[in-house]
Amino acid sequence: MYRKLCVCVLLAVMQSSATEFPQEKTNTQQKHSAHTILFLSDTQQPLWFETLRLKKQNNEEATQKIYSAIEKETSAVALFHLGDFTAAGMFDSYWEAFDAFHSHLTIPIYPAFGKHDYYFFPPNAKENFNRRFLIYSPSWYVKKIEHVAIVVLNSNFSFLSNDEQSAQTRWYNKELAKLDTDSTVSVVIVASHHPPYTNSTIVPPEERVQKEFATPFIKYKKCKIFLSGHAHAYEHFRKEEKDFLVIGGGGGLLHPLLPGSEQRYADISPLKNEQRFFHYVECELLPTELHFNVKMLRKDFSGFDIADRISIPYK
Repeated sequence: MYRKLCVCVLLAVMQSSATEFPQEKTNTQQKHSAHTILFLSDTQQPLWFETLRLKKQNNEEATQKIYSAIEKETSAVALFHLGDFTAAGMFDSYWEAFDAFHSHLTIPIYPAFGKHDYYFFPPNAKENFNRRFLIYSPSWYVKKIEHVAIVVLNSNFSFLSNDEQSAQTRWYNKELAKLDTDSTVSVVIVASHHPPYTNSTIVPPEERVQKEFATPFIKYKKCKIFLSGHAHAYEHFRKEEKDFLVIGGGGGLLHPLLPGSEQRYADISPLKNEQRFFHYVECELLPTELHFNVKMLRKDFSGFDIADRISIPYK
């Protein structure tokens, strides 16, 4: 009788534990199950004439470290690359590092054209680009991922015909208006290669991007954050309660920035040194907000740290 009672008690305890443990596991999974979107820009190799002005810092190794880190991002559902994939888009040999990365990446890549992606003979360079990204014609589009819409633009105006420039402008303004009233979209992210704002001493802010892309972006409520590259640095600006990030730290030669009182625009990023760091950006899709984590490659290349965190509420 005693033995039978003990067995019954033991079975009851085991059943209780078996009932509670899956619930605990489910809670843990829910806590860490948020999908992420990754953003990267300017992974091009240094060209020899660029090194006459800027110092090399194991740039190609930095790009490989970033590629390896991205491959291990298990919660990522997409990668957006904001251009300058390679130093000279017309040569297949310059694409080899990216092609190797791309060949075993398990998530889709959504591209923007960078300036170097047209080098040095635009027809051949565009052919190389389009062969790798077959579905992106025209070179501006919108991609919806869960409750977020990412609008990708082509800011290389000098490589676009007048008709293409006009078509993109019309499409962009119409698309922002449509997304702002779309009940399935909580946040709109706009991305282009060239930055509307930067304190780079190497490349200037792009006035046409300010006028044609940033001005409409600021107008619409759901437009929350504008991402760009081209300037090889990390910068964070805020205009009329909208966030603008420059994320050109994918491996190109790092740009020095204007210091202190010489800045064109107030940079609110936490690290104030005049030359920044190699990095990529992770965006967590949470129930009520987006979390942007700027993942900085350490100087000794031993791993990544969070250099900046930005929360973007949906309302």
